[in-house]
Amino acid sequence: MPGIWANQLMETILAASRISKQFPGVRALDNVDFDLAPGEVHALVGENGAGKSTLIKIFGGLLQPTSGTILLNGQPVHFDNPLQSQEAGISVITQEFNLVPQLTVAENIFLGREPRRAGLLDRRTIAARCSQVLQELGLSVPLHQRVEYLSVGDRQLVEIAKALSREFRIIIMDEPTAALNAGEVERLFTIIANLRQRGIAVLYVSHRLNEIFRIADRVTVLRDGRKVGTRLIRETNDNEVITMMLGRALEQYAVSHVPSTAQERSPVLSVRDLRVPAALYGVSFDLYPGEVLSIAGLVGSGRSELMRVLGGITSPTGGEILVDGQRVTLKSPTDAQRYGIFFLPEDRKVEGLFPHLTVLENLVINARSGQRDGPGLFLKLGEEEYHYQQVQQTLAIRARSHTQLISSLSGGNQQKVLLGRALVSRSRILLLNEPTRGVDVGTKVEIHEIIRQLAKEGRAVLVSSSDVPEIVHVSDRCLVLSAGRVAALLEGDQISEENILAAAVGHSAKEDNH
Repeated sequence: MPGIWANQLMETILAASRISKQFPGVRALDNVDFDLAPGEVHALVGENGAGKSTLIKIFGGLLQPTSGTILLNGQPVHFDNPLQSQEAGISVITQEFNLVPQLTVAENIFLGREPRRAGLLDRRTIAARCSQVLQELGLSVPLHQRVEYLSVGDRQLVEIAKALSREFRIIIMDEPTAALNAGEVERLFTIIANLRQRGIAVLYVSHRLNEIFRIADRVTVLRDGRKVGTRLIRETNDNEVITMMLGRALEQYAVSHVPSTAQERSPVLSVRDLRVPAALYGVSFDLYPGEVLSIAGLVGSGRSELMRVLGGITSPTGGEILVDGQRVTLKSPTDAQRYGIFFLPEDRKVEGLFPHLTVLENLVINARSGQRDGPGLFLKLGEEEYHYQQVQQTLAIRARSHTQLISSLSGGNQQKVLLGRALVSRSRILLLNEPTRGVDVGTKVEIHEIIRQLAKEGRAVLVSSSDVPEIVHVSDRCLVLSAGRVAALLEGDQISEENILAAAVGHSAKEDNH
């Protein structure tokens, strides 16, 4: 339980004093103050582009501040490179792990500082030290196991084991749960609690406010490179933190399920007895214009496979798909586009974006490749720029120009550009797979508002998400999958975190008594 700040302010182990960082044409940090105490979990939040990554890189020695001072135990320090930061007792665990996949767990933990005896590698000492550290973490993988065969969660624990083996006093975790399942998240939180008890300071960066309010002692909010404020977790709430991040109140953030009239119309998409080997076993449902139907389920439930079938990426072995009551065959994403289906992939960087193309080119690429007999349209340059201006205003895309590379935008704005493709392509059916993965809380709320608006305009929206609170916020109906089968169909006030999770693990959903 968080609590070192409950009674008194503890000493500071790491502090940033009036830190600024200037890049050509961009001021990433502007006189930012930040402090971290031994045994504290201090969360750092902000929208994409707020300056979080820049501050972390300065602490980790990857960047040097333009001005300001870093204090370690009250003494000024300067890190010219990551090695100096590590030698000072700071470990930065990023989403892209600093592990060598071809080496074993033990070799990775002691990489670059292997103990030796008589000039030879002391494998016995390495094994003994690794076993001790891994036992503290509750990690029971063979020391000789190559890292490439570990799960993402276990790889992350190996990173933490590296930090503990070097007796780092400060551990910085950047989005540590982004790729973890529920069990791995719980294990990580237990480890963080153990780190706190040992007096290790944790700087925790995450877009997930529910995690922050569960494990952190304090939270600091950055916006546009400036520090907005620091709050004790026990004295704030998520609405205040989100307001600090965005600079405006979010009246729409409260959960509100408005009864949908979509089902008074005919379904635009129907799925009947859909089957995919080892993934889907007879899934059926209808999707109506003007509604948001969400697909929920745990890892292995078949959510992603269902979306990929409907997007024309994976072929089913049985069942049928109907658009406007007519059976269709979707052998490719082009087929899906022809029938007015837009697919937003789960991994936008690998499957969605064209990083070497401009923002405009990424926005209109579906329209450029559209079919004349389908919803696609061919646009002239002036029309493309007009559509960009309309989409930028509608989705609040933050970009200097439509000619800049999309890779230069923040993750949230990249996601908005992908959503903008749906608007330009005029697709009637939107398949949104993890629409807010990797974006900050403020952008997440904006995307939720966009999804609801698209439904109000008559689009049929299918959202697949592992974020249960997200499903509760955006859905008119919720189809819960479990082991490839439909476990429940929830509507209106039945859509709650409790009911979704209960159905996902095989229990009956409870009726809302309100």
